Amino acid sequence: MPIEFGIFDHIEANPNRTVEQLYDERIALLQRAEKGGFYAFHLAEHHGHRLSTSPTPAVFLAALARETTTLKLIPTVVCLPLHHPVRVFEDLAMVDVLSHGRLELGVGKGVTAFEHLYFGHDPAEGPERSKEILEMLLRAWDTGIMSSEGSKYYDFLELQLPFERIQKPYPPLWTAGNVESAGRNGHNVLVPYTMTPEARARYDELRTESRKQPGHQNPHVTEPKVGQSQGVVVARTDEEAGVIMQRTWKSYQASMFRARGLVPPHLQTEMPTLDDNPVAKAALTQDPIATELVICGSVQRVRDYYVEQVRRGLANYFSLMFPFGDMNEQEADYTLNAFTEEIIPAVREVEASTVGV
Repeated sequence: MPIEFGIFDHIEANPNRTVEQLYDERIALLQRAEKGGFYAFHLAEHHGHRLSTSPTPAVFLAALARETTTLKLIPTVVCLPLHHPVRVFEDLAMVDVLSHGRLELGVGKGVTAFEHLYFGHDPAEGPERSKEILEMLLRAWDTGIMSSEGSKYYDFLELQLPFERIQKPYPPLWTAGNVESAGRNGHNVLVPYTMTPEARARYDELRTESRKQPGHQNPHVTEPKVGQSQGVVVARTDEEAGVIMQRTWKSYQASMFRARGLVPPHLQTEMPTLDDNPVAKAALTQDPIATELVICGSVQRVRDYYVEQVRRGLANYFSLMFPFGDMNEQEADYTLNAFTEEIIPAVREVEASTVGV
């Protein structure tokens, strides 16, 4: 399977930009990314805090669908318990049609407790609600009929969608952050770190086993995307990139900390702890460069990193998180141009040289 690149984004609030400017600039950047050979755009879903100014990803992706032609559009993830099954089915089916079949689906329960409370249910119900809604959604996508039959949480009249979806049986599915869950469900996977041999082997083992189960998910995806998603900063020198990274990561980190726990940001009187989420705590309190949460440096340094990843052969998909924090338009453009003009071509060259080896 060829190596592909994507962009992961929250569309964070920026004190120096209006939301109108953020939307327009992001669409323009993604148009350039598409022309430069990027495969997909991943958009996170969050509600009620500055980490996201796009709380309804389907709306932004529908707009982006009409401004692009080849870029895959991947909400990553649709926080299923935060949606009514009928509404999420209708919204995503519309994006599938508006994009002429370019929608792919990242799915999950959502990790922010107070967001579940916004929608009136106990965060502890999240995993069960997510599993139930996903099963309902996949049946509905295949048949055109959304039904609450057998549901523990929903009871509504059966709905028949009055138009056909483009992709059958349903768009390719993704799981973010967890090779165990992705493998067991047969989904494409995106992890926030440099892929390790152990993680890749575990994913392959679980996915192979999942193919043997009746009714397995993603039956139409024969070559899964095994991806890693990290913040990326490219600048003229390693030193300049480091300065930008430290500033933007501090801003991003503050947003991530505020997006945890049971208390939403506008009611918080102090910075919340991450004691409820040891994985997030470890990630956000360690050095982002040393842990490779962020890949940072000159064009040469960043190019060398991705070329080495291709040679390792553990990931076939690289999603770049940028812009992030308070990264400005010029800084994001420099990173994008570095990839389209030098880094992706270098990866393609190495990829071609290893075919058949």
